[in-house]
Amino acid sequence: MIEEHGLRFEADLRGGQKTGLFLDHRENRRYIEGVSAERDVLNCFAYTGAFSLYALRGGARHVISNDIGKGLEASATSNISLSGLDGARHNFITEDCFTLLESYVKQRRQFDLVILDPPSFARNKQSRFAAVRAYTRLNTLALRCLRPGGLLASASCTSQVGSEAFKETLAAAGAQAGRRLQIIHEVGQPLDHPVPPAFPEGRYLKFVVMRAL
Repeated sequence: MIEEHGLRFEADLRGGQKTGLFLDHRENRRYIEGVSAERDVLNCFAYTGAFSLYALRGGARHVISNDIGKGLEASATSNISLSGLDGARHNFITEDCFTLLESYVKQRRQFDLVILDPPSFARNKQSRFAAVRAYTRLNTLALRCLRPGGLLASASCTSQVGSEAFKETLAAAGAQAGRRLQIIHEVGQPLDHPVPPAFPEGRYLKFVVMRAL
C-alpha cells in the first residue's frame, strides 16, 4: 500500500504500469482536488482511479472513472475504500474511452470537469502524426462533453509531441468543438523527475488545464 498526500492506494510495484501509480502525476492530482468542488467529473483512462480519489476528496458531486483495462474497477473501488471516501459518489465504466466519449456526445451528456490522461500515442518519430490526430480527436470529444465554463485537464506523456505541439492540438480541438479555451494551469513532471540539458526529450509530461467557454 502507498500513501500519497493522505490518500491510500494499492499499487502493484512489479506488474503495474509505472509502479502502479504514475508518481509523476502526484502534484497534478493534488491540483485536481482543488478544482473539483461541486463538479460532475469524468476521469478517462482512469487506471486505478488516482485522479478520481482526489476529485472525490475535493468535494466533487459525482465522479465517473473510465478505463478499458480488466480488473481496474475492482482496484479503483478498493482504493476509494482504503482512503475512506464516499463510494456512492463514484462509478467505474469499463469501456474504450473514445467509444464512451462518442456515446456521451450523442446523448448530450455533459460534465463540469473532464480529465484525460491517455497512454503514449507515440513511441517513436514515425508515429508522431498519428499521435497528434489522436490527441486532437480525443480532446475534441471531451470538449463536446463539457458544460460552458467547465474545465478540461489534458495530459500527454510522450516525448515525441512537445509542449508547444501539444498545445497546438488543444487549440485545434477547441476549434473543431467550437469552444474558446483559456489555459489556467500548465506544468510538466515534478522536480524529482529531472531532465539532463543534453536530453530535452526527457521533458515528456505535459499537463494543461483549460476553461472551455
